[in-house]
Amino acid sequence: MTQHSPFTTTTSAQPTPGRRPTLAQEPSIRPGGRNLGRSVAAGLLIAASFTAVACGKEDAKTATILNTEKVERAIEHSVSAQRGKNARVSCPSGVHQKKGLAFSCTATVKKVNTQFVVTQQDGAGRVRYAAR
Repeated sequence: MTQHSPFTTTTSAQPTPGRRPTLAQEPSIRPGGRNLGRSVAAGLLIAASFTAVACGKEDAKTATILNTEKVERAIEHSVSAQRGKNARVSCPSGVHQKKGLAFSCTATVKKVNTQFVVTQQDGAGRVRYAAR
């Protein structure tokens, strides 16, 4: 047996008849061999891709949707309290709950539309809104 480096062991001798080959005598699975290295690299690459895909799907599943119906009711209440008018407010649905994210809602009073810019103050659903 010949050693080329302290990390890889290779052999050019055939195993003795009647004896099982050792790991170093089996060329396709020897330590430090190209086949083993390629297999490990391929396995790590596959595992990393599954992890990346799983993380992406997990983020999409755990994204919290803001309750825009509560925002609509709050704007309606504000219009009623400040202007004494009944408004019908419509906000988009499916808005992700995220600090700093802004969207607009439309308040309608007697066929007159007013836009409200709604800005999320935190990731817990607190918002501020102002007529534009």
